[in-house]
Amino acid sequence: MSPTSYYWYNLTTQSVQQAAERPSDDTIGPFATIEEAEDSPATLVTYAQAWLDSEAFEPYRAAAEEDASTDL
Repeated sequence: MSPTSYYWYNLTTQSVQQAAERPSDDTIGPFATIEEAEDSPATLVTYAQAWLDSEAFEPYRAAAEEDASTDL
């Protein structure tokens, strides 16, 4: 991937940007293609759900349940 072929997904504008370097803090990437950048929000949701369903999340789940039981 040459520096001029990076694509970034802007979370604020919900659009794809092309830049050699990260254009701003509200972008994710870099991606090799426009299609990968466009699909990145759905990919992130898939990865997040897989993490939430994994054993690695268990300590955080227990902490969240503990916090919920101490609400006013």
